[in-house]
Amino acid sequence: MKKNLQFLSLIAATLFAGNAMAQRYVTNSFTNVTVTPNVVYGQNYSVLTGAPVMSDLKLDFYEPTGDTETARPLVIVLHTGSFLPKGLNQSPTGARNDSSIVEMCKEFAKKGYVAAAVGYRMGWNPQGDQDVRTGTILNAVYRGMQDTKNAIRYFRYMGATSANTYKIDTNRIVLCGQGSGGYISLACGTLNKPSEILLLKFINQTTQMPYVIQQAVGDFDGFGGNPAYNNANNYAGYSSRVNMTTNYGGAMGDSSWLEAGEVPIVGMQGKLDPFAPYKTGGVYVPGTNPPLLVVEASGSYDVADRASRLGVNNIFKTPAFTDAYSTAAASNSNGLTALFSFNGAANGSAPWEWWDPTDPFHNNGLASNPFMSKARALMYIDTVQNFMAPRIARVLFPSTGITNTFATEGNVSVYPNPAADILNVRVEGLNGAAYAIEMLDATGRVVRNEQNLTAQSYVVNRNELSNGVYYVKVTSGLNRKVAKVVLY
Repeated sequence: MKKNLQFLSLIAATLFAGNAMAQRYVTNSFTNVTVTPNVVYGQNYSVLTGAPVMSDLKLDFYEPTGDTETARPLVIVLHTGSFLPKGLNQSPTGARNDSSIVEMCKEFAKKGYVAAAVGYRMGWNPQGDQDVRTGTILNAVYRGMQDTKNAIRYFRYMGATSANTYKIDTNRIVLCGQGSGGYISLACGTLNKPSEILLLKFINQTTQMPYVIQQAVGDFDGFGGNPAYNNANNYAGYSSRVNMTTNYGGAMGDSSWLEAGEVPIVGMQGKLDPFAPYKTGGVYVPGTNPPLLVVEASGSYDVADRASRLGVNNIFKTPAFTDAYSTAAASNSNGLTALFSFNGAANGSAPWEWWDPTDPFHNNGLASNPFMSKARALMYIDTVQNFMAPRIARVLFPSTGITNTFATEGNVSVYPNPAADILNVRVEGLNGAAYAIEMLDATGRVVRNEQNLTAQSYVVNRNELSNGVYYVKVTSGLNRKVAKVVLY
């Protein structure tokens, strides 16, 4: 009897440990990710070489392998890099294929989202005087915002005209910006009035002209301007709207951009970030010694505080998040429900990054990330994901109880495990609602697919399946659980 109990305990541990039970959009529901690189999502004029040159705009697309959903939320992930190409920015990072960006996109895809690592136009003059530095980098942020909105419209265009090639729910789109990408993400959600780029700090005090002149470079969505060399329209007639913005690092050009009624914002930042202010202060661009001051901006704390006071982030207040990540965040962020702050100088700037130590700019990266390692970065990415994902899910599915899985772990059971011939799947508590069972092999390939089931118990026959590890996925509406099983 004792041996049998030990065996049953082992089965239970195998069934519920690790990837045992997961809920789509909140925790990982897939083991593998399919990547489609170098997707051209538009064209526009690049100023990187001085004279404007029409250039392709590209992204990399990530999706869960073997997914059968046909309307999946999209997360657009924006890389860092100080608005200069990797290397030219004197940094080992700064591209859409940075290790941290690839990992972030994969983690979103494993949760059931689709993710796009979007490249955007870069280029500004860090060698000029204060007016030149400020003016050229503000225009670089502005172009990045236009390109991001271009990518949003591209996916809406594809969904409307190409049998939804990417299987995206174009009513559910979120922006996630790292570092420089955080500036773009926050601008996309809040910068929408011409008066907002006519504040005194956005005016050249020598010429008394705005640094960003829309008549030349186009409007906030990337339309208009001077078509001869400043801007090219892409996908007119499609919306650039998003449901929410997130940032880990970066800042907002001015907190006054944020007004009541705008989309929710989730932010994560080091309190001692050397480049972007945690509250409100100067923005310093890395890659020079000392780092260059370009403009004053508002960091994640002041953004989250204003969003809370204006009611923008009310959706995160009730019901309260009680998970360990939210509890830790609240204790370190004055109770703000959409802000996760990191303490310590070593965590001030991008602790989620890692790179090849043989990179010629390795030492430059170590200056702000002295304990850089892949293992350390993955822990911080895990924290970013575990804090952001439930909040993204709540915004995208506000009336469905997406943050609730099946009522208890006991509602879904898969046994025996390990199994020789058959697997029994028992689903309780659905009150007659239909559910589906999918079985995936270790590569993510679907090997069984049963839909519209209503009986409390269902038998999955092994048939010709070989020995190995499989995943049994049970779905009802937006609730989903995954059990890891072994066939022998």
